Amino acid sequence: MSLEELGNIGEFVSSIAVLVSLVYLSLQIKKSTETDRASTYSAIVSDFGAMNRMLASTPDLSYLYVQAMENFADLEPDEKARVSQLFYMTFRDFENMFYQHRKGYMEDEVWKGWERLMLTYFSREGFQTWWSVRREVFSEPFALFLETQKLDRAVASYADVTNLTTRKVSATED
Repeated sequence: MSLEELGNIGEFVSSIAVLVSLVYLSLQIKKSTETDRASTYSAIVSDFGAMNRMLASTPDLSYLYVQAMENFADLEPDEKARVSQLFYMTFRDFENMFYQHRKGYMEDEVWKGWERLMLTYFSREGFQTWWSVRREVFSEPFALFLETQKLDRAVASYADVTNLTTRKVSATED
């Protein structure tokens, strides 16, 4: 076998090794991306769940949140302050979801449910009152998304789901 033939074999083996390395690298990148997506989604659910657990464990605050979604303007100043923080937390979580979806870390089928939820919250009259004075603290792309997107189907509000229309008086308030 000539030196030229050995060189050709070496080039061939080398190109196969490069191809195998590229395939391996591609598989590792895909696995890393899937892991990143799963971690991102887990963090999103955990953050949003923490706020919901807090609301669920504090009945008066939960009631206040539902009422504020419908009519923020009629709340007392201290109630507005409390709910404003909750609205801010809620929509910061939503903004994070928006960006994670845009970056490809949240798949379309998962995003769709969250999008419906955030647009349902956003459409409530009480939230709109709050948004009119707090819009500027959110990114412009997120704000434009909220203000231009439409729900693709009706989603019941918390007030509809819970039938909370008037405040219940507890025994301690008598």
